[in-house]
Amino acid sequence: MLFGGAGSRFSFGVFLKPVTEEFDWSRGSLAGALAIAGLATGALRPVAGLLADRYDPKKIASIGVLIGGLALLAMSQVQELWHVYLTFIIMGIGFTLASPGAVAKIIGAWFTKRRALAMSLAGTGSAAGETALVPIAALAVAYIGWREGYLILGGILLILILPLVFLLLKSRPGPGEHADGADGGITTDGHDLSSGSADPNAGMSLGQACRTGLFWRLTIGFFI
Repeated sequence: MLFGGAGSRFSFGVFLKPVTEEFDWSRGSLAGALAIAGLATGALRPVAGLLADRYDPKKIASIGVLIGGLALLAMSQVQELWHVYLTFIIMGIGFTLASPGAVAKIIGAWFTKRRALAMSLAGTGSAAGETALVPIAALAVAYIGWREGYLILGGILLILILPLVFLLLKSRPGPGEHADGADGGITTDGHDLSSGSADPNAGMSLGQACRTGLFWRLTIGFFI
């Protein structure tokens, strides 16, 4: 999921030159669409996190992948600059729903003892997507066209990534399914997890976190 989302987002530079040349738009005007999408993504991240907390994060992420894939397909049909801006905003909404927030919610439910390692490994999907999909987009643009390039990226999300999300993701483990052997009791190495640490929802409330310096240092760091 992170592979498809990050790879698609960061392929924008591949399309910049051919799109501006076809429509005689300035690069600044086209890059503005990416900037607006980034602002929309930043503003909606807390909403996406709230939805992942309140509802099934797998469903939220699946909806995000679907929206992102459809937006990529729509980019192959744009004719006016405002089409690009609108499509990028919709794309930003989709990729925000399928963001690391939903991934963290799922991984937090499955892993207790090795939660940090699991999140780190999952996070490599973004880097792998950027490494793999940007060259694929570049080859598509060079040999068949930029519209076809967007069709290929959209197809990867809708035909490959979305079915895998449905087949492989499960929001919460059932009895005896916890990935590192913890069901709120004892791990495989005998470590006691009967306390609230085995529950991904246990710990500080948002209000309590907001009163700590660590929370704001992390927030400011990610913002920068």
